[in-house]
Amino acid sequence: MSDKVPPSAGTLAARRLPRGLRLSRYVIDKTGSKTLYLIILAVLVGIVGGLGAILFRAMIGFVNDVAYPNGTTIATLKALPWYALVLPPMIGGAVVGPLIHFFAREAKGHGVPEVMDAVANRDGRIRARVAFVKIAASAVSIGVGGSVGREGPIVQIGSSLGSTLGQVLRLDVRGVRLLVACGAASGIAATFNAPIAGTLFALEVILGAATVRQFAPLVVATVAGTVISRGVLGDVPAFHVPRYQLETAWQLLSYGLLGILAALVGVGFSRGLYLMEDLWDRLRIHEAAKPVFGGALVGLIALALPEVMGSGYEPIDRVLAGEEAALGALLLLLAAKVAATHLSLASGMSGGVFAPSLFLGAMLGAAFGAAIDGVLPSALVAPSGAYAVVGMGAVVAAATHAPLTVILIVFEMTGDYRMILPLMLATLLATSLSVRLSEANIYTLKLLRRGAKLGNDDDIMSTSTVGMLLRPLRRTVAPHQSWDELLEVALGSSGHPTYVADEQGHLLGVIVLEDVAALIRDEGALKNVLVAADVMRNVEAASVDATLDHCLRALTHEGLDEQPVVDDDGRLLGIITRRDLLALYDREVCSRTTGQLTFADRDGEGHPIFTTIHVPEGAHVETVPVGEGLAGQSLRDLDLRAKLGVQVHAIRPRAGGPALPPDPAAPLEPTNVLLVTGEPEGVEALRAMASEMGDPRPERG
Repeated sequence: MSDKVPPSAGTLAARRLPRGLRLSRYVIDKTGSKTLYLIILAVLVGIVGGLGAILFRAMIGFVNDVAYPNGTTIATLKALPWYALVLPPMIGGAVVGPLIHFFAREAKGHGVPEVMDAVANRDGRIRARVAFVKIAASAVSIGVGGSVGREGPIVQIGSSLGSTLGQVLRLDVRGVRLLVACGAASGIAATFNAPIAGTLFALEVILGAATVRQFAPLVVATVAGTVISRGVLGDVPAFHVPRYQLETAWQLLSYGLLGILAALVGVGFSRGLYLMEDLWDRLRIHEAAKPVFGGALVGLIALALPEVMGSGYEPIDRVLAGEEAALGALLLLLAAKVAATHLSLASGMSGGVFAPSLFLGAMLGAAFGAAIDGVLPSALVAPSGAYAVVGMGAVVAAATHAPLTVILIVFEMTGDYRMILPLMLATLLATSLSVRLSEANIYTLKLLRRGAKLGNDDDIMSTSTVGMLLRPLRRTVAPHQSWDELLEVALGSSGHPTYVADEQGHLLGVIVLEDVAALIRDEGALKNVLVAADVMRNVEAASVDATLDHCLRALTHEGLDEQPVVDDDGRLLGIITRRDLLALYDREVCSRTTGQLTFADRDGEGHPIFTTIHVPEGAHVETVPVGEGLAGQSLRDLDLRAKLGVQVHAIRPRAGGPALPPDPAAPLEPTNVLLVTGEPEGVEALRAMASEMGDPRPERG
């Protein structure tokens, strides 16, 4: 059987279009600048992203008209019979479930985490079909009243289109990732008429960092998307907000308190979503059928509170205008929207979490205003609608940990700058507190639960321990070793330090060649009575469980090229060298852009060695946590390549650390994460096997 992993559909498409690579090179040669070429491509992605946003909105309107022929205003929905509220979400779920399950499972849920995962771990590669499945599934989910928003789908749609263009034109990894971010930025800008926020969203959430090279293409993509959107939909803000303003500086105290409450709501909303997903995952219902039941439950909630259906912009407009001020009603809407959104997404509908978060923030802010009105002095209290504006930004920031994006998007969606100071204060307080309560945001939490690796290039240094790079000792000396014996050992050490240890092996100090050389030159030294203890220096030793970044800092501080490693009792185990540390770091960074996996192992003498394998062209490295379904079984018994078309290349600890070559005969541990390649259907089937043992064959439509 061949060891080669079948190339993905995207790779096969690219091979049929070799002229794409020739076109890229031709344009670069003519323009004389790769940056200019990327800007041109960013304009194309922005235009397509803007058109995609328009099409997406039109499809939502079409589904709305079919599901609710008399309109979707709150008054209209309240007048409908019970079956007219319950059946449309159920029918929509019956369409969405099979569509996602059989054609593109990445389209399930809110979409942004999948884009982040593609940028961080798949070189920005997203299947082209995802855009079409996502736009259809999300339009149906929102149109029939699912409690989800538009931002997640449009991010995934635009990113998929940008990724497809980058792959067809055979751009390098950085180029593909940049076009993915451009697609996300243009989609956000066109959907919410917020070009500045779209740019910051791509930098703050999708890419996680900013460079000058990335900034220009992102800006032109958002400008192109916004121009297209405004040309069709007009230049109007998403919400109509009365002219609120900060009347006295004392009101900032109440806005700060609102920010603290928003942090609790945002973190609770994020954590609750994945608790609900866990609950639905345990239900013995076919994945394709779950959205039917989720839609039914949302419809039942809507019988009492139809405001929870869809994106919820009409109820938001009402509280922004101060038309809904009853404390009990506002809190009930907040709780009902949380439940409806969790049910919609956890059951498998497709849509975003941004609009529901805006809804929660608006209801929280208005409820806060109603609660303190008449309780606090009037100088401290603002209108309830002003608190709703600020609450929107604070809750979204607490959930997403993206305060700059949120500040600007709320400003651009409301078109009012006068509330910027309260908005900034509450948003930053909410973000700071939410980060303390939960390091992961609503996007990254989903990926971390799956074992996906996110973060900067130095992750391997902060998650791997010294033990993986431990080198055996050359020789130690006793503290009473004579000068002549010490000199013989030092001169034969090739310039390396010599360590002093007692009879039990406890580390006492280190002798460096510079000190020995100085004593040799000093004729007045009493060399005949010196022993090793007189010459040694104190040295900071590393614990075998210490992280590599801690060890590297210690080496830099001591000015040494190596550091001794001891156990919990202080016994000398070996050494770790600066050279091995930097070699591992270089290989890890290189593997991010060259399609390689690096393994750390040891040679026959116990020295660390590195082995690098090349991932087949077009194959995406996926991470699959070993769950109860796989634990205790060996890869040989599972035979994943024959049954699923999935190849296991490496195994690493779930808590982080180096990737190690798999042992086919060794039983898998529940704390392991598999690094695999294969078609998405096979990988998803493997994830299902990991969570609960079943037939190891992917379901196909």
